[in-house]
Amino acid sequence: MPAALLGLLEQAARYRGEQRWNLLYEVLWRVAHGDRTAMLAGDRLGSELHRRIKQVSREAHHLHAFVRFVPLPDALAAQLQLDLVAYHEPAHDILLSASGHFADRLGRLRWLIATPQDGIRFDGKDFDYRHSCPDDWRQWARNADDPGAELWRTYYRHTFNPARLNPDALRLHMPGRFWRHLPEGMLIPQLEGLARQGKQRDGQAQEVASQRGKQVTRPTSP
Repeated sequence: MPAALLGLLEQAARYRGEQRWNLLYEVLWRVAHGDRTAMLAGDRLGSELHRRIKQVSREAHHLHAFVRFVPLPDALAAQLQLDLVAYHEPAHDILLSASGHFADRLGRLRWLIATPQDGIRFDGKDFDYRHSCPDDWRQWARNADDPGAELWRTYYRHTFNPARLNPDALRLHMPGRFWRHLPEGMLIPQLEGLARQGKQRDGQAQEVASQRGKQVTRPTSP
């Protein structure tokens, strides 16, 4: 069996859906019997195999893009031995394979990501992955109060440009299933509604015009 097939099967195994394991077995059986076309995107099975790998890869990107870590208060952080917590709902089993990204970005900060299925915790040095997320992990992540949420919503509201709104592109790059776990998620339907009501033409201009200006004193000629 070629080593490349192991990598493909490992990635596709993270896909959740019907016939999850049957497809992998069929591909493995064909390749093991000398038919390597089952690994190729042009093959009937291979096409589905690569489609699943693409979906898994996209879901890993969603994890990196839409996880919002919440800093814990100092007292609670010391008690739980955690600095940051986050809750996320991935469509596929990508948490373990994709979470190393955050260890690289956050250094020795201690963090936790909980999902409806699994959870992972990083103590600044080692990972603790649980196939079944402990209830207390999930509660910490879901009930954390984000002190910066209102600031982020203010920033998003003032940088949102109605004139460039494309609802289909927005949902393609930020699927609606993630909105409820994002600080700005609650604003998106409202901002879309304003854009449809005509604010696409002058929405951002009004935001700028309503801000107080800065008086500049010009130097006088000698």
